[in-house]
Amino acid sequence: MKKLLATIALAILTGMVARAAQIGDSVFIAVPVENRVSLVVSNDPQEITNFVLDSGVWLVSGQINFLSLSTPAGTMFTAGNISVGSLSFDPAETASVTAEQVARLGNIIRNTSLVPRLIDVAAGTSVFLVGGSFNPNPDVSAWGFMTAVKIRNHVD
Repeated sequence: MKKLLATIALAILTGMVARAAQIGDSVFIAVPVENRVSLVVSNDPQEITNFVLDSGVWLVSGQINFLSLSTPAGTMFTAGNISVGSLSFDPAETASVTAEQVARLGNIIRNTSLVPRLIDVAAGTSVFLVGGSFNPNPDVSAWGFMTAVKIRNHVD
């Protein structure tokens, strides 16, 4: 029992006690270019990164950068979104889908700034930065960032 009390006291003194997010608090996560995520050619959204939010209303925004190496001639399709709870390109109002005609073999870097989303979530809700590559090139990767600012408390 003394050991438990000592551990609790140490946690309080060192600031290790978890607290609920306050209005104005922010969360940020980034995947740097050197840790970019390989994407498979698929219509399914693929996770680039995620964070977990506390209960409340949050304004979430982000950006995805796509790198396509040795892109064949044709049309390069990419998509991105900030999804809540699961990997998704829904809602369509915040998803971004881009198509680009590629004239010849080459490397392409495309950035996609995502529409900020206002979300009202319960504690422990996962928020995902998702991307997708629909072109026939199997050598596409993505990196980027996502940030959230708590703007008000959750009202039951």
